[in-house]
Amino acid sequence: MIRFDDVTKKYEGQKRAVFSHFNEKIEEGEFIALTGESGSGKTTLLKMLLRMTEPTQGRIYVKGEEIGRIRNRRVPHYRRGIGVVFQDFMLFQDRSVYDNLLLAYRITNGKERGSEKRIGDVLTFLGLDRLYKRMPSQISGGEQQKVCLARAILNHPRLLLADEPTGNLDPDASAEVMQLFELIHRQGVTVVLATHDIDTLHREAKSFRTVSLDRSARKGKA
Repeated sequence: MIRFDDVTKKYEGQKRAVFSHFNEKIEEGEFIALTGESGSGKTTLLKMLLRMTEPTQGRIYVKGEEIGRIRNRRVPHYRRGIGVVFQDFMLFQDRSVYDNLLLAYRITNGKERGSEKRIGDVLTFLGLDRLYKRMPSQISGGEQQKVCLARAILNHPRLLLADEPTGNLDPDASAEVMQLFELIHRQGVTVVLATHDIDTLHREAKSFRTVSLDRSARKGKA
């Protein structure tokens, strides 16, 4: 499903490349845990998959398509097939849980038709149906992150990206969120999750593969 082919990424003004001749293949339906120290490139890798930044050299393929060749006007359409969960919740504080999800549905689908059923189905699937009228300030951090996860899967994505989704959560909330990622993965969704919280993932997920982005661990893989 995803292939990094000899990818090098160097930001302007930096002496050292984030990635140098990086190669990796992710099969459809895999659950990938990206690990590595701060600055090892976890967020950069996710941004490259979203076409928010591009490799300095090398190619990235998603479903057989080289995403660097996607025309700019097609990038929004490409991104509609990808769900994203950030560490910072990015919820609208002046909108209820339901209205946050409704806005996301309208943006990705261009319409409101069918939204009520889909939002209800997702909230029920994630055990959040009791929260739909609440404002973000009225629910816990763990619940807010679950709402973000609901927002990410509204459009039936086949690929789900997450950048340190438990970074701001306590241990109990982190465990619950990791359980939901495992649940979503069981539905056949490919998950690529950047995390420092590998111990929690080991406890809560059954079948994931670790890709270490520490430079020492990447030696010999290029």
